[in-house]
Amino acid sequence: MTTHWAFWALAAAVLGLSAWTCRGLRRDPDRRRAAGLAGCRGTAAVLLAWVLLQPQCRRRETVAERPLVGVLVDASQSMNDGPAAASRATRAREWLDSAAFRQARASCELRYFTIATNLIETVPDEIAFTGTASALNRALDEWARRHGREEAAGVVLLSDGLDTGGGPPPSLAVPCWVMEVEPAAAAAPAARVTLWQVEPPRRPVAGAETSVRVVLQGWGVDGKDVPVELWSEGRKVTEKPVRFTRRGEVAEAWLPLRPERPGSYAYEVRVADPAADASARSQPFVVAVRQEGRSVLLLTNTLGFEGKFLRRALTTDRNVRLDSFARWQDGRWASLGDGSGAAKDTLDLSAAALASRAAVILSDVAPDALNPAQWQAIADYAGKGGGLAVLGGPNLLGSPAAAAALGRVLPVPTPAPHRDGRFGVRLTDAGLRHPVFGPLFEAVKDFPALQGANSASGVASNAQVLMEAIADGQAHPLVVVKQHGAGRVAVVLSDTLWRWRVAAPGWTGRLSAYDTFWGQLLDWLAPEQEGLQSGGRIELTSAHPFYRQGDKAAVQAEWIGKGAAPFQTLEAAVKDPAGSNKPLALPAAVWRNPDGRRVTGFRGEIDATATGVYEVEAHAAWNGGEARADTRIAVAASPEERRGEAPDAAYLHSLAHASGGGYFARGEGDKWLQALPEPKHLTDREVVTDIWNHPLAAVLLLGCLCAEWWLRRRSGLA
Repeated sequence: MTTHWAFWALAAAVLGLSAWTCRGLRRDPDRRRAAGLAGCRGTAAVLLAWVLLQPQCRRRETVAERPLVGVLVDASQSMNDGPAAASRATRAREWLDSAAFRQARASCELRYFTIATNLIETVPDEIAFTGTASALNRALDEWARRHGREEAAGVVLLSDGLDTGGGPPPSLAVPCWVMEVEPAAAAAPAARVTLWQVEPPRRPVAGAETSVRVVLQGWGVDGKDVPVELWSEGRKVTEKPVRFTRRGEVAEAWLPLRPERPGSYAYEVRVADPAADASARSQPFVVAVRQEGRSVLLLTNTLGFEGKFLRRALTTDRNVRLDSFARWQDGRWASLGDGSGAAKDTLDLSAAALASRAAVILSDVAPDALNPAQWQAIADYAGKGGGLAVLGGPNLLGSPAAAAALGRVLPVPTPAPHRDGRFGVRLTDAGLRHPVFGPLFEAVKDFPALQGANSASGVASNAQVLMEAIADGQAHPLVVVKQHGAGRVAVVLSDTLWRWRVAAPGWTGRLSAYDTFWGQLLDWLAPEQEGLQSGGRIELTSAHPFYRQGDKAAVQAEWIGKGAAPFQTLEAAVKDPAGSNKPLALPAAVWRNPDGRRVTGFRGEIDATATGVYEVEAHAAWNGGEARADTRIAVAASPEERRGEAPDAAYLHSLAHASGGGYFARGEGDKWLQALPEPKHLTDREVVTDIWNHPLAAVLLLGCLCAEWWLRRRSGLA
């Protein structure tokens, strides 16, 4: 009850005022009515005074405190293994719903947690066995740090013991009781093959043979041939055997692949052996096959800056399939392995091989680097409709032998001596109107100066000078083009054009001035190539050929066409392996592709929670057109999760023994209950209960006031 004097004074005032008003009721001639009104008013006053004084009830009682017991459930995918009739996950759920656990809840406070990549508190009904790892040691250590100081009595572990997260053995200060989820008699064979890596071809081209690299590791399959198969659309494409010579050996296999048409293709790597775990039994991935595009042959005399930046500029164009060769000091030509991933080891300059090329680029190739028949084949190729580009330098255009090699093809007379120095450049009027430069270069007033140039004494009668180099105040041809027979020829009289990679004042192009120049030059050299004059397309890709279950799978959309994308937003939808469709947000984004090029486009993410192939479709519409694209993203099972293995009973027994707990088989719940500690008792605890704020007091107070009002109204009193 309150001890504050103000509340006592207020309660006394309420009672006194009620008594004074009740005295006036003595003058009422109706004695029964007066008694009723006085009773209602007095009772209301007493109740109000009761509330103001705030009385309490104090009592002493003996209470029992329930000890905390943590229940840790392994929620990784390996818990789905086990006998077909009852998996480990089923056994774990049976334990959680058993009579022993129901009885334990009466005497202990059970708090439930799942173990996968992290330790997460949960409730039994929400446990799903979909985790991609099971860091048991780390989880037990974390539980001990978080809850070991809360008077915990022990921890229950429901797991198969297949710890894939590593970490040192946990230091538990409480007993660990392990509940068996699979008997030892149902153990799987000890042999195991897991698939660690699938490396699809980086830039496959339709019609070109390439290969898929597969990395495996095997235990218990020593001296045995393990078949590794490549499947597509339910059909086996190829097969290669892999032999492991010792336990735990890592081996690799190369599976040949030859996609015939451009597109996105779903494949599977399957290890056809009983020892294969879940990741090795079916590892899906996707190969995005590029269209053939322009086949460009690049021959460079040295591995200098011009060759390096030229290769990068050509591979930036998605419509180019580049095969580049460099000449070593011993005179041999070596492939630099661009393009399809299946580059030829030898240089083929026969008429048949050149006929398949959209363009040939000679970067200062010395006259003696090729024999006369090869030079003649290149000249004939240009006359029969091929595109030929020749770069300057001291070796080819500056040599007297150039006339014998390509003299009748070139748009400038040779030799054109080469000298080092500082050369400014400027576009001619013809260059501003020509497709090689055109409107994109109009605003460029000051190109980066060149550090070397060839001085030509003139140009052919049917040639056009598109750009000039300034030396000693005089203009000399720099970029010269001409029509030769059915083909086109361009000469760049310098080997330092790569300096245009530096931004030029006034340049506003999406790519650098250097990349744009080479892209537009190839468009002019090979204008009739199929598909090059299209309005553009959307290219939908993913950052990786496949993802692991639980990853965030990146979806990237890029506009492939002249100029910027004609749309601002991109609609997309994704269908998961189960066939469910939902929208996918693709906001504008910037990223770098595997070649290091900065890409502006649209990018989103998929939660890869299920294994299999996700199908993504994108659609964009703008004033005057629309474009669609689709791709597939493969999600593979994590090899980190040990599927197909027997439970590690030895680990579970040692964990229980080291902590002072126990290992309990199915049906031994009573033994576990006997191991649980008795609740601790706390005696003479004083319990204080407020009785003034009981709802009944409010109901009675309101009832008395209403009853008095009713009596007064019935009697016609004011």
